[in-house]
Amino acid sequence: MYQSMFTIAITITIMTVFLVIILSKRNPFIVFKILWDSRKNKKSWIHFALLGTILLINKLELQIESNFIHIGDYSHIIQQYEGQLLANFQNLLYNIWLTEITTFFYIIIFVTLISTSFVLYFIQQNKQLFYTFIYAVGLNYLIAIPFYLFLPVNEVWYVHSQVHFLIPEVYPDFETQYRNVSGLNNCFPSLHNSISLTLLFLSYKSNNKPFKWFMTGSVGIIMFSTIYLGIHWLTDMAAGVLLAITAFTMANLISILVSKSARMEGKMTPNLLFIKNKTVSSKIKSEKQAN
Repeated sequence: MYQSMFTIAITITIMTVFLVIILSKRNPFIVFKILWDSRKNKKSWIHFALLGTILLINKLELQIESNFIHIGDYSHIIQQYEGQLLANFQNLLYNIWLTEITTFFYIIIFVTLISTSFVLYFIQQNKQLFYTFIYAVGLNYLIAIPFYLFLPVNEVWYVHSQVHFLIPEVYPDFETQYRNVSGLNNCFPSLHNSISLTLLFLSYKSNNKPFKWFMTGSVGIIMFSTIYLGIHWLTDMAAGVLLAITAFTMANLISILVSKSARMEGKMTPNLLFIKNKTVSSKIKSEKQAN
């Protein structure tokens, strides 16, 4: 599973297909048909492009950061008030099986939740929920990126000598393979926590109970894993929770405004058409009377 980024991607794809089938009882590949049918829907493609652009910006952020002159490292400030709490927590709970499970959820399930949410909302053709998903995920990244650039915080294990980075016990090549998409000092706020929670909030707006239950359990394990694996500070987690609430709330408001705008446009168009037809009819009637 962890042989390469390719095998990780394949695992995530298989998990996504499996979950979509189980949770929606529909063929997940119908997404391609819906995409084809909606190829002339400019609004949908604008939203796809928006999300793609934001994800690209997040990817470029790691490259920009490599040439960025940081004004400081704020990890030690957090360490001063969190003290030995995370070290004691990890030492108390350490177990190789727990490490296996949490690594799986941190690397595989986290991305699977994003892809599964995307496909489920899309094939259900719940446009408002789908657009809210795009806005919410995008806002998480957009809000987090400035913090990563101007307020760098290193992962706990890198700073705290008594906290161990546990992922390499399961995924030995993590640093050479996965690190390219996960910056060492991109900790505050925690996107694993914020995006997971955002997806959980979104799932509770759907009518899919099994999906809600799966999301609830998965998000709980992911949030636990960010601390247990020696990656995030409790401060990162708290900031991630706040970011999730902010992004979800803003996304909801944007989605409502967009929906209202679309409804207003839909109401206005028939009225304008009616007025136009009435004008044409009156003109024809006048011409007949004149003749």
